[in-house]
Amino acid sequence: MDAVIVENGSKNYRIYAKPADRLKELIFRGRKFHQDFWAVKNVSFRVQQGSTFGVVGENGSGKSTLLQMIAGTLQPTEGRITLNGRVAALLELGAGFNQEFTGRENVFLNAAIMGLSEAETGRKLPEIERFAEIGSFIDQPVKTYSSGMYVRLAFAVAIHVDPEILLVDESLSVGDVYFQQRCMRKIRQMKQEGKTILFVSHDMTAVKNLCDAAIWLEHGEVKETGEPDEVVGKYLATMTMRRDPYATETAKTSTPMVRNGDGLVVRTLPNANHRWGNRHAEVIGIQILDSRGIRCELVDHGASIVVRVSVAFHHDLSRPIFGIFMRNRLGEDICGINTSAEGVELPPARAGQYFTVDFNLKLPLLVPGDYHFTPAVAQGTHEEFVICDQVENAIHLVVQKRTIVYGYMKFDSRVELKHVG
Repeated sequence: MDAVIVENGSKNYRIYAKPADRLKELIFRGRKFHQDFWAVKNVSFRVQQGSTFGVVGENGSGKSTLLQMIAGTLQPTEGRITLNGRVAALLELGAGFNQEFTGRENVFLNAAIMGLSEAETGRKLPEIERFAEIGSFIDQPVKTYSSGMYVRLAFAVAIHVDPEILLVDESLSVGDVYFQQRCMRKIRQMKQEGKTILFVSHDMTAVKNLCDAAIWLEHGEVKETGEPDEVVGKYLATMTMRRDPYATETAKTSTPMVRNGDGLVVRTLPNANHRWGNRHAEVIGIQILDSRGIRCELVDHGASIVVRVSVAFHHDLSRPIFGIFMRNRLGEDICGINTSAEGVELPPARAGQYFTVDFNLKLPLLVPGDYHFTPAVAQGTHEEFVICDQVENAIHLVVQKRTIVYGYMKFDSRVELKHVG
């Protein structure tokens, strides 16, 4: 049985150049004074009861609009949406909360909207308070809440009203890491209990690990639908090839690339939003290659990869050093490698030259998730150096699992039984 059926769901907004155009349209019935903007256009899919369904796409692709239509907070302009079961939605922060009411009063209000009696809500209230962990703020007006407190209480209410269908937007990312982990555990528990979950997220690992199927929206239309691995893989591949407008703008101010003899100068710098250094040398490109030498953004943990970095030199450097940092999604350094520390002495560089260095890495069994590489070039030695250019989180890598990993990584270990008493 299908819990959610979306048939040609579409949402159109009328865009007026100025307020007077609305009045003109009322007076001159036959004339059009607006532009149509289709936030969602002809989207169709079915979600089986008890399954978890992921929705991915760039910002502005229509994901949140789609979820709001399914929740009923927006009416579709065209198409039909059918739901079989009680729905709880965690969409915008504090959606459905009255700013003047206390947290406790909002719990009863939201539960009543969901069809729970006051007695039922009273029985669930202690567990809601325990999960939300906002302490005495439960009796304070929600207008005094931080964004994290909003989402804690909203999620606690949504999961404790016994929904058969749970809609979750990206709002979980507002909470701290411990709350995020608690939410994910609860979502997995609800999945095991046979609840239907629609999950909008930019966390591709969560989509792959939690979801049974996924849909990729682009400009409000369906780009791909099917198995999460396939949908996420195609989405990431497209995002890898698509240049950020800001990155393009940054590239215009950088030194023009020239093709060297063997064509190994890397020209892509996916993210250059934050960089620092004296710019005597400049990182102009970074790539991640798999064991076959093919560009990639998704690998198994334990795989072998090559991180290729190209640098343009604007000044003569007698002792250039190349390095990379690998960081997790929380910005924590997982590993740092540089040519000097590895005993690789690069030749002196002259202004106008280009160097490309490959870092051949055998990844440990990392916990699955999102990682970033930060390339850097410096002058000096491993102990004493001056940064010429460091591009923070220049390229993204998704690590997926082959085996269960507890903590950050799994050591290469050997276990022996030494004694039985």
